[in-house]
Order: sequence, then structure tokens, then C-alpha cells
Amino acid sequence: MTATGALRISDEARLYGLEELSRRAGLHDHDWQGWRIDANPGSLILRRRDGAGQIVFPASKTELSSGRVVRKSWFREPDAHLGGPVPEFIVPFCSAESKAGESLFVETAPGEFRCTEDLLASAALVLSRYEEIVSTERDEHGRFRSANGVATRDGYLDRPIVDEWGLALEQIIQAMEPGWRAPKRTVRVKVSHDVDLIGIPFRLREPAVQILARRQFGAAIRDLLSGFTGVLPGSLGQVMEICEQVQTRGLKSALYWKASARTAFDSGYDIDDPRVARVMDWARAHAIEMGVHPGYYTFGNPEELAAEVDRCRRAVGEGEMGGRQHYLRWSPDTWLHWEQCGMAYDSSVGFADCVGFRAGTCWPYRPWLWNENRRAKLLEIPLVVMEQSLVSPQYMGLPPEASSEAVRGLLRRCASVGGVFTLLWHNNCLGDPYSKHLPGIFDALAGLENHDWRNEQG
Repeated sequence: MTATGALRISDEARLYGLEELSRRAGLHDHDWQGWRIDANPGSLILRRRDGAGQIVFPASKTELSSGRVVRKSWFREPDAHLGGPVPEFIVPFCSAESKAGESLFVETAPGEFRCTEDLLASAALVLSRYEEIVSTERDEHGRFRSANGVATRDGYLDRPIVDEWGLALEQIIQAMEPGWRAPKRTVRVKVSHDVDLIGIPFRLREPAVQILARRQFGAAIRDLLSGFTGVLPGSLGQVMEICEQVQTRGLKSALYWKASARTAFDSGYDIDDPRVARVMDWARAHAIEMGVHPGYYTFGNPEELAAEVDRCRRAVGEGEMGGRQHYLRWSPDTWLHWEQCGMAYDSSVGFADCVGFRAGTCWPYRPWLWNENRRAKLLEIPLVVMEQSLVSPQYMGLPPEASSEAVRGLLRRCASVGGVFTLLWHNNCLGDPYSKHLPGIFDALAGLENHDWRNEQG
């Protein structure tokens, strides 16, 4: 990571960090009636209003550190519902004086606790993807690669570290209030489909790929016929097919449509085509969420983004909606651009080259905008797994058994913190080699609770 300038952590940013950790610890609005927050020079203190205890969070960081990572222990042996797959806590952006191996929280007097790191600043830095603001490392598509991140370097990309800090805070609150219990944590699932290709406009290359590479003969024939008849192209029909695969497992889909012009990276289909409208009508009849998948060149271009969102919004005809950037071309500035378009949520914060927790969380949250020193109005629903990350030889290139196990491992992590497991599966990824991976991955999610972003407090 290459720093380009110093960052001063504001009191507002630390308060944001406390609010995010408290949500993950299980503190809700009614619980806050018994607490107050005091900001002092060098610390932020969470105090019991009855004077029966406090938690001191040091505010020692005035500048972004070099990215030092330390591992911390539990305050005491955790209960089974807390411990799970969390043997210790991983805290990045620590100072040179940080002590590895000590407890993340220590008791300094009866009922009084102190965090041993500037955890609130770390939470704000990790959730906001600040390392991507100060790094110039990018791939050929302008994306920050997982290989350039601190999480990959220190081996914790498969850990939702910020959510796990919530478990540590829950343990301390419970020590202060033995009668208090956090709500039960339940993993939820959000499955979405970026509709990149639908066989419109007709190009011979698509059915050729379906036959030669993916052995999808039926889809290829429908694509060929669609060039001369009103039949749905095979790739457009696969929009319904993938949604049905999801529905048979008790899950719900979200379809993200494109409204971009044709480019080297965008198929350029007409979102107003009557055949697309037929599939959208089918989706509405099946209560399937629809949103936007902005084109390749909307990245870093808020004007083009706004134009495409507007075209998609008119076609979809829904109120609030979310979506995901094409090619996962995303940076922290994207949050502000999406907010300016009036989008309800984004789900682009995941790596193309590897699965895992890019922002250290599987909890939907409203990101911190450093330049504006405020919380975004937009909700971020972090992306945990994209099928191409697992399968593509240019990325992880896992065999089917390994990809299923990777998904199950990440799902266990989400379950331990009560987060949302998000899966992206493209409509045109139903043939070889994806067909060998799909059953094991989809079956691992079958019957789990669906995530409804409209009920998210963020």
C-alpha cells in the first residue's frame, strides 16, 4: 500500500465506527437509552447512564499508519454462540506500539473496560476501503486487485473482521450487563444476476461460444432462431432459467439489467426491446427484484452513470433500486456517484479475482465518505462470491468440490456474525464449466433466510 497523504481521523468518523461496531454487537435503539457517549481528548467513552461502568476507546491515531496488522485475543473464553470460527481478532492499521497477543479489551477496574487499539478508527478505515484511496495499484480495468490488499498479504480475506469485532464488544457489554442478551444472529442470503448478455443484438459469436465452450445447444439454437423470429434468445431465456434454479431452493433473485451502448466490454442490448419487456413482466409476476448494472464506461463517469440509471429506471419501472457496477469496476468514489443518482444500494464491493470480504464485513452498511466527513445515504451490500472468481482460470480456477467448500467456509463465517451471504451468478453461466459448480453451491444455500434490503437499518 502506497500512502499519498496523511489522514486525520475526525471525531465524527470515530463515532461512525462506534455505531457500526455497536450494531454488530447487538445494541439497538432501545438499548441506547441506558448509555451515553462522551468524546474526550484522546478517547471516546461509552458510559452507562447509571454510572455502573464504561468502555474506553482510545483515539490515538491522527494519521493513517503503514497498515500494520496485529492479532488480539478474547477478553475471556467466549460462549459457544460467540466463539464459532473466531479464534482471535485481526486488527489492521495499528501503530508500531500495538501489542500482538493481548486482549482486544481489558478490564481496568470493576465494570470499567478499555479497548487496547484505536478500534473505531480501524473500523472506519476498513469499511470505507481507505487503502484503495491511498493506493495507486490497479489492473488493466482500473480495479484494485485483492493481491494488492492488506487482507491478502496477511491472510484474512476470508474473515469478516469488522463483524467479528462486534462479537468482542458484545462480550464486554454482557460482562457489564449480565442480564442483557444480543438478538440471535441469523445468516441471510442475497442472490443476484448481472444480465450482461441476452442474445440481442444477434451476433454469431454468442451461439458459437455456447456450443463449443459451454455445450449449451438449446440456448445456441434459440439464439440462432431469434435472429429471424420472435422467439426469446437463449441467453435471455436463461434469465428466467437461473431465477427458477434459485426459486427451487427457496431463495429469491435480483436481476440487474444493462442500459449501456455497445462497446468492447458491453453487449449493447436494447433494454426497451419487447422481448426484454416480456421477461421483465415475468419477473414482476414472480416478485423478482430488478435493478441496474451500469456499463463499463460509467466507472468514474457520473454523468454517463446517471444517464444509464435513468434509462434503466424507466424500463424497470420500480421505485427504489440497487445494482452493481459492470466488471466490478468500483472505487470509494463510486458510492458518492451512486448516491447522487438516488440509488438505494450498491453491491459492487467484492473482488473479481478472489472471493471473500473486501470491506471486512458481510453486514449491509452505509459507508463513510471521507471527503464529506459523513455517512453515505446509500446502503452497501458487500459481494462475497462471484461464480467467475471461483471458476475462471484467470482468477481462482477451482474444481467443483473446492469451489463448494470455499462457499461453505465463507457461509460459516457469515453465519457466525449474523451477516448476509451475497452470491453473483450471471444468467449466461449455466453451461460448462459452471454447470459442474452450480448444484453444490446453490444447494449449500438452500432453505436459508432471504435478505430484504428494504428492512435494513444500515
